[in-house]
Formats: sequence, C-alpha cells, structure tokens
Amino acid sequence: MDQPGPSTVSAVDVLKARTSKDVDLWGAAVELDRPTGAPMMPGLFHSTYWGAGFDVRGLDQDMRIKGHDFTTDLFRYDETLNTTYYGGFISFGGEYTLGMLGMGGLWERWGLRSFFEAHAGLYSANTDYNGRFTPVGLDPSKLGLSQNDVAFIGGIKFETRKQLSPRTSLSLLSEYEYYSSVPDMRYNDGDGGADGIVNKTQIGNDSAFSERTSLRLNIGLGSAGLYPAQ
Repeated sequence: MDQPGPSTVSAVDVLKARTSKDVDLWGAAVELDRPTGAPMMPGLFHSTYWGAGFDVRGLDQDMRIKGHDFTTDLFRYDETLNTTYYGGFISFGGEYTLGMLGMGGLWERWGLRSFFEAHAGLYSANTDYNGRFTPVGLDPSKLGLSQNDVAFIGGIKFETRKQLSPRTSLSLLSEYEYYSSVPDMRYNDGDGGADGIVNKTQIGNDSAFSERTSLRLNIGLGSAGLYPAQ
C-alpha cells in the first residue's frame, strides 16, 4: 500500500469510483476574562476585557472509496484522519459602538448591541491516520501513521445581540478562524507538486481558513438578568 508499483486491481482500462467523506469539528474551552476597567479607546468601545484560556478541539475526517469497472466491484478503501489540538490562547474583546460609522443612534433605537472577541493561541496537533485497502477476493492491506506538529490558531468573532427580555436575547454570530496546520494525505505515486512524485503514503500538512455564521438564542437561568444594563 505504501510502496510504488504497478496496479493489480483490474486489467480493464476503465475504472469508476464512488467517494464519500465526512468531516467533523468539535471542541471545548475554559476561559477567564478580566475587564480593563475604563474601556480602551472610549470613542469606539463601551467596554473591553482581556482573557486567557485552555482549549481542546478535534478535526475528524472519514473517507470511503468504492471502485468498480462496468460490471464488477473491484475494491474498497476506508480511511480515518483524526487530529486533536491541545493548547492555550489569549483573547481581547468587548462591546463596541457603530457611532463612528454614523449608525450608532439607529443601532441603539433598534435595541441592538455589538460585541467582538479576537483570540490567538499555540496548540499541539496530534494526528492519527488509519487506512484499509480491500481488493475483492484478496486479503486487505492496512497502514497506520502518526504525526505531531505545532499549530497556531487565531480568529475573530462578531456578535450582534437583540435583547428580548431581562433573561433572553437573540444573537447573530460571525466567526472567522485561521489554522496554520491542518493534515491531509499524500498518497503513494501521487503528484507532490514542486516536490515531485510522492514515493510513499504519508501525512501532509496545509493551512486552512474557516468562516461560520450562526443564529443563537441566549437564555439566562436564575432571578438575575442575563446581562447588566448598558
């Protein structure tokens, strides 16, 4: 599986393949925030804070390929490529005003508040690959690989919040993140670009950028209001 050589899967010239891939991103974090007291740049911010925390997140990729010619199933390939990130980060955020854009009065009349948070951190990225190639009628071959790397993850989040009651609000969130290290697979005999032909199956590395927009309902528990009055 991980050495170059001629194919023995089929003697026909036509090969068809059906590929399915699932990608799951999960995570959990603990963060402590400390207000700056008087807001930095008071003409722009109503309040600001610094924060620091610990973060664990995972990127799990599962792929399955089924190959066949015109009439016959030829092989099946199953792959998992899972990466777990462990690390710490610092953050800076607060509530800002759109007054500098001439929209502050309108925004406040609509009862809308605007928040942001920027974060940056260093993480240990631990990757495990498991591949299984099964030709029809033959014994399967397996390959397992592991790789450890250091990754930088940084991003920024914007929130527009509308208060619905003393303990509920509705938020529109836009989040942008950059990952300096995201694993991918470089397969045997594949095109390695400037590095030429790949001479064995190995875990590669690339960067990635993500963008996410979501709508969130916030519900506070207890007798106190969810947020202090502005």
